[in-house]
Amino acid sequence: MSKINKSDELLGLLSTYNGTFADGFTNRVMDSVDEENSTASSDDMAFYKIYRWVALSGVAAIIVLLFSVYLTEGSFTTDAFFGLVNYNANEPIIASLNY
Repeated sequence: MSKINKSDELLGLLSTYNGTFADGFTNRVMDSVDEENSTASSDDMAFYKIYRWVALSGVAAIIVLLFSVYLTEGSFTTDAFFGLVNYNANEPIIASLNY
């Protein structure tokens, strides 16, 4: 028997198959989904607590950085942020950036 004939035979058997589920199948599936949701939500809450602290630390670090730039340079310009306030266009580093 060739592979095509076997696959046609298998297709015919599968098309006539009428699968049924045991009694209470739906309830068991929904119960297990509810269990997963309750477990996942507690895991998600732990993740969000950690994320919140990391995000707040990052925001605090950015605020401290901006404050230190303002104290040292006296402004919040892009040049002040990159430390380029005291450079002029004739210096080699800045001149190479102008081209």
